[in-house]
Amino acid sequence: MYKLRVLIADDDHVFCRLTADLIRNAGYEVQTASSVEDATRILASQSFDLMMQDMCFPALQDGFGMLEEVHESFPHMPVLMISGSGHIPDAVNAIKYGATDFIEKPIAKEHLLIRLSRLSENLKIKRDMREIQVSAIGMIGQSAPMQEVYDTIIQAAKFDTPVLISGETGVGKELAAAAIHRLSELNHKNMVSINCASIPRELFEAELFGYEKGAFTGAQATHAGYFEFAEGTSIFLDEIGELPIEVQAKLLRVISENEIQKLGGKIHKIRTRLISASNQNLLRMVDEGSFRGDLYYRISTINIHIPALRERKEDIIPLTNYFINSFCNRNQIPPKTLSANAAAWLLEQSFPGNVRELKNVVERAVVFGIKEELSVGRFYHKSAN
Repeated sequence: MYKLRVLIADDDHVFCRLTADLIRNAGYEVQTASSVEDATRILASQSFDLMMQDMCFPALQDGFGMLEEVHESFPHMPVLMISGSGHIPDAVNAIKYGATDFIEKPIAKEHLLIRLSRLSENLKIKRDMREIQVSAIGMIGQSAPMQEVYDTIIQAAKFDTPVLISGETGVGKELAAAAIHRLSELNHKNMVSINCASIPRELFEAELFGYEKGAFTGAQATHAGYFEFAEGTSIFLDEIGELPIEVQAKLLRVISENEIQKLGGKIHKIRTRLISASNQNLLRMVDEGSFRGDLYYRISTINIHIPALRERKEDIIPLTNYFINSFCNRNQIPPKTLSANAAAWLLEQSFPGNVRELKNVVERAVVFGIKEELSVGRFYHKSAN
């Protein structure tokens, strides 16, 4: 069973020792910090579920400085202020700076343990809910960078704010977009996905916004655009950096005014949620004049950057095992395992094609693997071709 991890920050050594013993005897894990430097060092190297901080802790004398820093760096970690009888107004004010609640000294044993029990239960519920949401995201990876990606996806899904997903080719930007939609209130309808790189330049406007009959030569019937199909759901513009500059102005209008205009037609309102992705540096394109700055800041209200696989090598083996099992199950072949040498070789690779490249390498190894265990030769020789 998970044990609640508590950090007590108080320069009263006796109080720290007695309170830590009480909490530890109740089955929780405890660390103490008697100075701001100690607290900062411990928080930088370890994770905690709760911080108990005394109102007279030195850092609070400069306008709740440390409390603000802790809340900004660890927004999901509750801070329980410990208040003396003369500091109740300050403790109430501390909540404005990020404290979750306060408890008054001298602390009654039963009172504190009840608070911790309730907090532990609430954290368990939140942890279980997050596990369900992460499972629904459908991306593989337990590294710290990916945990940050998951948290941002979960938070972004709660709103209809535009999202820009950045990252190299093959990192899983489409999966992230699909996850945002799947966790959102718009998931009752399929997300509309468009790869902007696949649309001929002269057809962008007609394909995105549609056209009326007779709008131009050859327009023999009314044609609905992608944004019309996306009414009441999410629309995903992959490789948005490929949008011609003249179409970017019209897209800006869709975002800012929630309305579209078909070629040869009238303006009408539309409700859709825009998710964009690009493997290009859009800010550099803004500087170069090939991408509108006002559009960039509109589409990137929430920015999710998915790191390259070489930047999160601890995810390589879990991904490899997932691809092996998935491929074997899909093709109804006996399961295969990864040899130690093959695992070591995989960890040495840079994988410029990222997760997509790893998936291809793994599937080739399984296809040509005769034995139950996949040796390094199965990966090395086939991936070198």
